[in-house]
Amino acid sequence: MKIIKTKLDYSHSYIQFDINTISVDQIVPFDIYIKKDNDYVIIIEAGTYISETLWSKLKNHEALYISTSDEDKQILSCKSLRYYIRHNRENHQKRVALLYDVTSKLFNVFIKSQDNKIDPDCTELIIKSIIFLIKYDEYFIKNTMTYLRDEDLLEYHSLHVAIYSLALGHALKYSEIQLIKLGVAALLHDIGLKKIDTNIITKEAKLSAQESQAVQKHCNYSVEIIKQNKILDPYIIDAIMHHHERYDGTGYPNQLTKENISDFAAIIGICDVFDALTSHRPHRKSLSSFEALKLMMKDSEMINQFNQKYLLISLKMLSKGHT
Repeated sequence: MKIIKTKLDYSHSYIQFDINTISVDQIVPFDIYIKKDNDYVIIIEAGTYISETLWSKLKNHEALYISTSDEDKQILSCKSLRYYIRHNRENHQKRVALLYDVTSKLFNVFIKSQDNKIDPDCTELIIKSIIFLIKYDEYFIKNTMTYLRDEDLLEYHSLHVAIYSLALGHALKYSEIQLIKLGVAALLHDIGLKKIDTNIITKEAKLSAQESQAVQKHCNYSVEIIKQNKILDPYIIDAIMHHHERYDGTGYPNQLTKENISDFAAIIGICDVFDALTSHRPHRKSLSSFEALKLMMKDSEMINQFNQKYLLISLKMLSKGHT
């Protein structure tokens, strides 16, 4: 193992690093140093893959160091996610696993919070990481869907809808600011389900009219929660409130029709239904991606409910990269 470089920024200070905080098959998102002749010298650069052999060599060093500016990168978190994502951008399975990990932490804190606290900064950092991957990987959807988890969990569904919505927004050439707003709305679109009776949410049989009315209130609850957390952007609020509206006026909570449904709400509505159709549910089997879109485009009950242009773009995204 050779020394990589010796020209260092001495405005930084260094702290001792525990090799056990990283593992074999990991790509480290920070530089690792040794101390030599009173200097700190890089022996592993950020972005290096840790093989079993390399990990053993590192373990044999008496002391390893990292810059104090990299201290927060030792543990995967909202703040460090972007570094882990960038260094794992070629590993499709790993980058999806990273998004699941941080999103699950965000939602677990929210679910346990008695006052419904959800971190807006963390939410935006997750969205920015997804946007980075979409712009980096021409075949992002194809390379991502293989590794999506088919479990009926709020955090998983929310992440999937955010991924699909951002991919569609990117295909529509939305600006960075528009994508962030769309992504935040998509990731938080269903958080109001926390206030719905769990027995109703998990019920396998068809819901009664009263139970359906209770579930429909989640849109209002979601908006209440995001406002409580100081997310006040009108585009985000509108998208969350109206993601269950349908172009033919059969949706809820306001039975809006095509001309009154915002683009964000229309996109999230499509992606919400698409993820539901392609996921296993107690009362039915999952559909393939193409089967789900075909149903949404041609089924007699669904044909007039969605933006057909957006469905065609979604079909094109799924086809991209397929032979």
